[in-house]
Amino acid sequence: MATTAPAAAHRNNFLAPEPHIVARLKEALADVRPQVHVLTAADLALVKEENQPTPAVHVIWQGFRPLESRVDGKEARLDHTWLIVSAVKNVRTLRSGEAARSQAGELAARAGGALMGFRPPNVAGPMRLTQAPGAGHSAGFVYLPLAFLVESVFKAESVS
Repeated sequence: MATTAPAAAHRNNFLAPEPHIVARLKEALADVRPQVHVLTAADLALVKEENQPTPAVHVIWQGFRPLESRVDGKEARLDHTWLIVSAVKNVRTLRSGEAARSQAGELAARAGGALMGFRPPNVAGPMRLTQAPGAGHSAGFVYLPLAFLVESVFKAESVS
């Protein structure tokens, strides 16, 4: 199932990769059953944990760090972190959590594999796996994050 790519964005819009990451994940996970929901931070903002759709992959921009800035301040290279969080709920083995962890691990493997080396627009290189926060557990839910770095170049409107 092909998805339509979003329109081009301003070259400094470092959030522009989000819809492309979402589209890539939706395409890569289209054959997984039950259906995997691909959600952004905006999609999740008002959803209570017990009402969230699962299984899901959450796409969350985690901020950036400057790598290098020109002396005149008119251009900077930035490394952005995107969290790709596999979220599942499985109460079949609630005490041990084994079923939920297994399901989250499989989902993370598929989502991560789809993004390794992916180069969305408005970036200066491919997505690169980096250190992620630890997994989260809550009443049958498991959250297994992967973190990816992607570089962008932020420029003044007129660089000379």
